[in-house]
Amino acid sequence: MPDDGYTLTRHDGERTVAMLDEIAEVYVPAYAEPPYEPHPMFSREEFIPRTTRQTTRKGFTLIGVRKGDGELVGFSFGLHFVAGSWWRDVSGSAPPQEIVDAAKFSVIELVVAAPHRGRGLARRLLGALLDGRPEQYAMLLAQPDSHARTIYAHWGWKQVAVVQSYPGGDIDDVLVLSL
Repeated sequence: MPDDGYTLTRHDGERTVAMLDEIAEVYVPAYAEPPYEPHPMFSREEFIPRTTRQTTRKGFTLIGVRKGDGELVGFSFGLHFVAGSWWRDVSGSAPPQEIVDAAKFSVIELVVAAPHRGRGLARRLLGALLDGRPEQYAMLLAQPDSHARTIYAHWGWKQVAVVQSYPGGDIDDVLVLSL
């Protein structure tokens, strides 16, 4: 890891729950930026209980990134999807059966605070999160018009479907990376 004053740390579900207030301080402002539309899902009040539930799921892992003074400036977390499972709403675009049939690691969040972007932290977070995963594929959701979507494609992620991951939400692209 480069010596640039940032440190990555790995956390299980229990440790993540203890950090949720701090994590929400990074999450909420990131989802207040375009292209994200105001939606209760992106509020602190929705994020904390939803993430608390996710921390109990098999394979849950969070990678945090802190600057030298210890401030959390980014994080990524995800969890295991068993073979045969998929998102609850396919919205007219089914994924290839070989992907549904495989065990997958779903990257749920990848967030870097605005003042710390452009330093390669997102790629480092994602790399650390996926390193050594036993699943055949990693998957994530991205809004089609987001800057992140473009970056994921540059990193080799391929679109396999679209879903509406929450009621009233946008239709997101499902991207997959072979592990």
